Amino acid sequence: MHQLTDCQLIQSPDDQAAYTSAINENPANAGTTGRTRRKRSLFNYSKLWANGRTLKIAFLDNPPAAHKQKIIAAASQWLPYINLKFVFVDDEGDIRIATGNNDNSSMLGTDALLIHPDHPTMNLGVPPDHADFDVIVIHEFGHALGAMHEHQHPQANIPWDKPKVYAFYQNREMNPLSKTQVDRNLFATFDTLSAVHTAYDRKSVMHHPVPNSLTLGDWEVPINRRISKKDKRLMRLLYPK
Repeated sequence: MHQLTDCQLIQSPDDQAAYTSAINENPANAGTTGRTRRKRSLFNYSKLWANGRTLKIAFLDNPPAAHKQKIIAAASQWLPYINLKFVFVDDEGDIRIATGNNDNSSMLGTDALLIHPDHPTMNLGVPPDHADFDVIVIHEFGHALGAMHEHQHPQANIPWDKPKVYAFYQNREMNPLSKTQVDRNLFATFDTLSAVHTAYDRKSVMHHPVPNSLTLGDWEVPINRRISKKDKRLMRLLYPK
């Protein structure tokens, strides 16, 4: 299966600290729903950066110039649809990228503010010559901007064959996932404020590919290699110009 399925969206385990950080960064993250808590004691709020701000993005392990430029070019594909600026630096970034690990992962939005400044908030282990390097970088930066996994949208209703999914991820040689990790990254639906803005989008760049072999019946989603129309609309709503 595609390397994008290895992406792990990481959120702070400290709900109170994450909520406080998100609201301090952008009071609009609290929303207007009147609800303060979800089931399982998770806050119903968003983790968006303050609209109009400049995000400093650091490379912690100083990849070669060509590698760095490929990351910058891919990440910058979000810029036409958001009221944010990116400044790429070598240290002290709001978002900090490591390229030397084997995984692809990102903290969700403002949760990056809770990570020690010497530690990465995003891992881009995909080699720069990988066929889908660009889409993996775009996907991880979508998380860094506060976007969840689209396959976990509350309207997705993917007919997963759960025993097969657990077996696939637990038994693979590279980056096996536990049952808990599969539940968190594939099956659990999200309930953040961004869910109310747009309907489920099977073409979203934030959607993991879903093979027929892991679903019931005839249901699949191929790898989405471009930012979709709904992705663009959502980002314009979250970060309006």
